[in-house]
Amino acid sequence: MARIAHLSDLHFGEASGSLIESLAADVIMAAPDAVAVSGDLTRRATRDEFTRAFAFLETLGAPLLVVPGNHDIPRGDLLGRFLHPKRRWLLSQPEGAAYELSIGGTRLVGLDTVSRAQWHLDWAAGAIPFPRRKRLAEQLGGANIVVVCHHPLQHGPWAAARRTPREAGATIELLRENNVRAVLCGHLHRAEMTQLGPEGPLQIIAPSAFSPRGTGAPNGWNLVDTAGATIQVEAREFIADRWHGRPLSLA
Repeated sequence: MARIAHLSDLHFGEASGSLIESLAADVIMAAPDAVAVSGDLTRRATRDEFTRAFAFLETLGAPLLVVPGNHDIPRGDLLGRFLHPKRRWLLSQPEGAAYELSIGGTRLVGLDTVSRAQWHLDWAAGAIPFPRRKRLAEQLGGANIVVVCHHPLQHGPWAAARRTPREAGATIELLRENNVRAVLCGHLHRAEMTQLGPEGPLQIIAPSAFSPRGTGAPNGWNLVDTAGATIQVEAREFIADRWHGRPLSLA
């Protein structure tokens, strides 16, 4: 089917130059059919960070599907956050950027889960309101669909204190009804694979590509192979200045 390099939480603005070069070389060596990036390209959503992030992604030499994360809208600039939250994101998109990509019989579909505000203090948590679910439903016909979004729709016990996006439950049901195979996401800075209910799709979380913040998990990315009846995932982790591959299994 397809080999997908799944990157997330690049956080340009706090990324090490040597790690950027090393990760690019590791991805290129894997020769993926496509690169899926599940948000947080930037730390503070500045024009320079977006420019550097997209320039890096274009060096990977594969078709791109990129969705925004909560760090990709202004944080301190409340006027910009509420009136034009994705202006810089949209202006930075490379030519041919798409939210849908068909590769080797697998269709990647992007889902925006970013929210400007919440009714609670965790404004990073995200939301999937009805209009977004409606648009997603219109894209889900057919087989071998993998959805790419920033926020996990379900958290394991280790992240139980973190809030999932609003309407995550309704979104999981929509994915299950349409036989979606997997959801590629990030946000939690730790590689993990779970299943969204007994009959739901896999949820595959990528670690942070470059950020030093988070759970203490190593930086890295996931190589996702959709061939066969079972999706295979290798977590590529940067440990002791070297890249190591680790099969990712259901938690």
